[in-house]
Amino acid sequence: MSLQRVVNIVFGLSVVALVVTSAVVAGVVPSPMSLMGTPQEYDRAEVTITNNCSRTLGTVDVRIADTYQKKYTGLSETPSLANGSGMLFTYEKPSEHTYVMREMDYPLDIVFIGADGRINAIREAPAPGPNENGESIERTGEGKYILEVPRGWMRSHGIHVGHRVAIGNSE
Repeated sequence: MSLQRVVNIVFGLSVVALVVTSAVVAGVVPSPMSLMGTPQEYDRAEVTITNNCSRTLGTVDVRIADTYQKKYTGLSETPSLANGSGMLFTYEKPSEHTYVMREMDYPLDIVFIGADGRINAIREAPAPGPNENGESIERTGEGKYILEVPRGWMRSHGIHVGHRVAIGNSE
């Protein structure tokens, strides 16, 4: 292949790249990243936790992580978590799950909830320290649903293993 032909191919590819980039910036075509989904595309729900006498102990506004990508990302792209908010991870059936504190900026309570709507386990998880990515901070439990809230939220509301969790739509 001649040098002139290589130059023509590189020039042609550069022009195509410039046109595509200009179209994305102008909003004529969507960004490839926007096709992958964004954190704003979560369904939301209200989670209510009651004691064994049906007295409400707390309510959490949650984003629902129901796809592989949302579960993998979790709250790691959320810079802060307001009191009374969290994330609910949903699964088809109860099983053992291990959660890590990958790229987290704050500590969490990780709550494992059975198919019967009862809390099976509450695990406190610290935020990673400096120069840590959080992969080594693991919390494991059995559940069909996993609720993440700011660390200490469960304790401050008097919520324990065995209490009941109800999930309702808040839209």
